[in-house]
Amino acid sequence: MGVLPLGTMVRTGFVEGSGGVRLAVSESGPLSGAPSVLFLHGIAQSRQSWSGILQGRLARSHRLVALDLRGHGDSDKPEGDAPYVDGVHFAGDVEAVIGQLGLERPVVVAWSYGGVVAGDYLRHRGDAELGGLFFVAASLKTGKPARALFGAGMMSNARGLLSEDPVTYEATARTFIEACSARRLEPSQVEEGLRAMLRVPPNVRRALLSRAEDYSVELERCRRPVATLHGELDQVVLPAMSSEVVLSSARTGRGMWLPAVGHLPFLEATAEFEAALSEFVAAALA
Repeated sequence: MGVLPLGTMVRTGFVEGSGGVRLAVSESGPLSGAPSVLFLHGIAQSRQSWSGILQGRLARSHRLVALDLRGHGDSDKPEGDAPYVDGVHFAGDVEAVIGQLGLERPVVVAWSYGGVVAGDYLRHRGDAELGGLFFVAASLKTGKPARALFGAGMMSNARGLLSEDPVTYEATARTFIEACSARRLEPSQVEEGLRAMLRVPPNVRRALLSRAEDYSVELERCRRPVATLHGELDQVVLPAMSSEVVLSSARTGRGMWLPAVGHLPFLEATAEFEAALSEFVAAALA
């Protein structure tokens, strides 16, 4: 969800992920000689969530890459639950993007459900190929044991997000998008987010929301720098997710909190988001 500013040209293409799943990717910035940043979007969104960042000032000095997770956007959408409930597939997808694009020690930026994908990568591939992890209102614990870490924006819409009825799902998706921001979104921003959500099939939504995961052990083992960025008014993933799960588990972690911001720091506070990410990348790769 984001307005596309005029600026840096974005290159698009595809990578072959786990099990031959075709993954759509967008990238901007220098192809060599610059730090790499890999962006993971949230549930039922797409790489377009990061469009404003890919076309912003960070692309002048960073190689920025965003992918559509399997089941989302322009990536393949395998049938059934298995391709989405076994985290080894998401780990393989991230590994494929890093390897096939030749990203050197990328900093992974994981937003919302992207935290689960980052956790899958840590669990199945470790941290040797990473430069650092930058969690943005990210879920690192899911399922019934984690209910207290999610706000009304998620919990009151969860049933509708699982619906196979198109009318019910579209209405819920619109409500969910509006709940993501602490301020009223522009109509174009809501419609962009809605288009992304309507492209995600019911089997994908069902499988992703059925997972019960806790990546605390993976964070405890992680040797790379970790940081969190969270809006203080987030009503989808509560700020406690960053403080009580991520920062309490990571060996070394830094938490950043944005007042008057909800679940979309990169959209609601773009300048602050870019500054925080740039500072973290520089420190992580120093």
